[in-house]
Amino acid sequence: MPTLAGDDSVPRRAVGFASGLRKVARRVFGAALAVVVAGCAASATPPSTVVPASLTPTRATDSEEQYQLAFELPRTDWRTSEAITGMATLSLVGSDPIDFGSSGSGPIMFAFDEIGGSRHVAGTGTPDCRSYRLEAGQTITSPIKKWGMGYGGDAQPSDFDRWFETDPTVHLPAGEWTITATAIVWPGVCPTAGTVTLRAAVSVHVGD
Repeated sequence: MPTLAGDDSVPRRAVGFASGLRKVARRVFGAALAVVVAGCAASATPPSTVVPASLTPTRATDSEEQYQLAFELPRTDWRTSEAITGMATLSLVGSDPIDFGSSGSGPIMFAFDEIGGSRHVAGTGTPDCRSYRLEAGQTITSPIKKWGMGYGGDAQPSDFDRWFETDPTVHLPAGEWTITATAIVWPGVCPTAGTVTLRAAVSVHVGD
């Protein structure tokens, strides 16, 4: 069929169609690229980690008059093979320094009580009196330690009191236990009639 001079309608339609295809292709490619980038960003985000409460530090406190006792353990879940660690701190409430008396072995002691059981070790100190002083910004600290009531000379190696007191560190049998830090102070110069007792207790689980 002859083509009239100056009639270019067919070429224009072809060019327009090709241009439209290119625009659609660019839009599809752009959307796909956005999805890929978003997916990479999501996968690069590290998952959140939840730390069980039993593996986080725990703290108990008690206050009376000018004294405050704090007892901290790095965690509350232990195994029988692990030596239990912790720290008790006696500090001053307020800014005025205070003198007091307490046991010569230190004002802080620890007791160990089996929850729902019969095994108990009372925290005690030496019967002598020594003078101490607390000032603002200063503390008296003590790691968990044992000062038991002793055991009979005929106690078997399996006897709990003998086993516990002859262990150089602090291990506990499997079960639920309460460890109590106790501070006993006698306000004033040794000896005095009044006594201030502070107790801060933490419960722990001991597994095999």
